[in-house]
Amino acid sequence: MTHDRLTWTPDRPRTVLVLGGGGMRGMAHVGVLRALQSLDIHFDAVVGTSIGSLIGAMVAGGMPLDQLEDEVLHLKKEDYFRLNALKLLLRGPRVVSMYQGQRFRKSLERLLPGGTVSGTSLPFWCNAVCLETGGSVFWGTPGFDDVPLVDAVYSSCALPAVFEPLAHDGRHFVDGGIADPTPLRFARALGAERIIAVDLTVKGTYKAHNFRGRAISTLFRSFEIAQEVVVEHMLHMHVDEQVVLIQPKVGHLHRFDFDEVPDVIAAGEQEALRVLLSHPATRDEVRVDPELGLACPVQPAEYVQLSIDPSRCVGCGLCETVCETDGFRMGDGVADVLKPHNFECTRDHACARNCPTQAIRLGNL
Repeated sequence: MTHDRLTWTPDRPRTVLVLGGGGMRGMAHVGVLRALQSLDIHFDAVVGTSIGSLIGAMVAGGMPLDQLEDEVLHLKKEDYFRLNALKLLLRGPRVVSMYQGQRFRKSLERLLPGGTVSGTSLPFWCNAVCLETGGSVFWGTPGFDDVPLVDAVYSSCALPAVFEPLAHDGRHFVDGGIADPTPLRFARALGAERIIAVDLTVKGTYKAHNFRGRAISTLFRSFEIAQEVVVEHMLHMHVDEQVVLIQPKVGHLHRFDFDEVPDVIAAGEQEALRVLLSHPATRDEVRVDPELGLACPVQPAEYVQLSIDPSRCVGCGLCETVCETDGFRMGDGVADVLKPHNFECTRDHACARNCPTQAIRLGNL
């Protein structure tokens, strides 16, 4: 797939930055951008999904990183969410969305430059899902490059039933994270030789998600589980030595938690520094700012350490079933670890998520 807007820099790998979805966890993208800037690592294009489309569009639109960070630090929930109270009262379950999409659009208009999705200073694409066909669209591709940037980002962020879908050419589009929360496949199709990808889906090996037994919490948690399964498959298929995968440890946060933005940014920067300074695809390019104070020691991340607690293992065999790199095998009533240091692991966390007794531990993440 070729695009006229792409101009590759000849003295480094063709690099595409992929920013995944995750609600307010997406503020970790700002920390990742801060780490890239500190290490003088550059990218040629941005592909975003959901909240990643918003941060990506701000960067691609030319907003300086200091200004971007200041903007997200001052985000307020009421700037984006206002209940469709009257419509909910009048129409009940027939209402299109719980919140007013127009309020969200107004905030996007303030944050993003005018013009179309193909008019950004840095090539940019974001995805959405068509409700009529079930297919994905990447705004910015031929035939979809004249869509206003605000419309493209709105649709990519429009969680079903939360915000109204974007109506475009007789069809309706919602959050791209439904079908592709971390669009590695599209980035590779652009001709990327190196992909720096930020995956914000909830991982079973990190701190437990703060689930609440309410209808809206059940809806969001179900959406996140579906996203994680999709990402597992995408990582299985597309992660190799040229994919620099950054997974900030922010999965314990609520999708719409506006109170911990500084901590989320810091978590994104810390994890990005650790990965970028150790990954073979980036470490040779790094030029470290002498004033850069690393918040964590740099540890090699070439392998994932697999272990099983035999006292917890019940021999169900799911770890062997879901691991695409043959890290586990069923033994005599319990599972055995075949690869304690698994260099082929794609960091999808499928084994830990699917273990019903939480017997599996993953290290060196």
